[in-house]
Amino acid sequence: MTRLNEEAVMLASLIRQGVSIRGLAELLNGGGGVVGGDRGQIDRGINGSYTASGDVITFFGDTSGEHPVNILPYVAGAISYSQMRGKETISGEFTGCVMAIYNDAGTTRVCHVDTAKPSSGDAPSKTRWAQIKGQAGFEMADELSTNGMLGKFLDTHAPDESFRTLSILGVATPVIGITSYYVTRQNGVYTVVGLGT
Repeated sequence: MTRLNEEAVMLASLIRQGVSIRGLAELLNGGGGVVGGDRGQIDRGINGSYTASGDVITFFGDTSGEHPVNILPYVAGAISYSQMRGKETISGEFTGCVMAIYNDAGTTRVCHVDTAKPSSGDAPSKTRWAQIKGQAGFEMADELSTNGMLGKFLDTHAPDESFRTLSILGVATPVIGITSYYVTRQNGVYTVVGLGT
C-alpha cells in the first residue's frame, strides 16, 4: 500500500452524521459505460477534489477544490476501478455491491464491483471479480460487501420518509482501509444519516 498524504486523511474524518455532501451525486451518476476493459475491469476514476466548510462538503470533478480525492462512479454490469495514487477514493451509491482496495501487478487500485444479479445465475461482474482475485500478482488489502447493510440499518432505525433514498458511500483510505457511510439523497445532495461498518 502507498503512504497516505496529509491532505487526503481529512475526508474520512469529515464525513459524520448530519453532514451534507454536494456535487458528488452528479459525478457518481455520470460514470456509465459498457462492460469490458482491463481483464473485466474498466477505469472510471475521476481525479477530483473537495472543499469542506462547516457541515458541508462540496466535490468537484477537477482540481478546483482544496483537497485532492479520487472519485469512482458505479458502472452497471462492470468492475469500475481507479488507481489510488496515495489518495482517498470515494465511491457509491452502494446498495449491495462490493468495494475493495487491492494491488494488481504492482498498482494499488480501488474498485466498485456491480453485484446485481441477471435474470438467472450470479452477477457476471461478481464472477469476474472472483476470477481476478485468484490470479497471480493480485493482493487484497481490504474488501467491503454492502450486501444486507441497508436492511440492517432499516431494522435498527425508526421509519423515516427520507430512507426511501437510502444508500451507502464508501471511502477507501490507503492506510486505514474502507469506511462506509449511510446517506439519503434529495435534489442531488447527500445527507449522512449514519456510519457503516
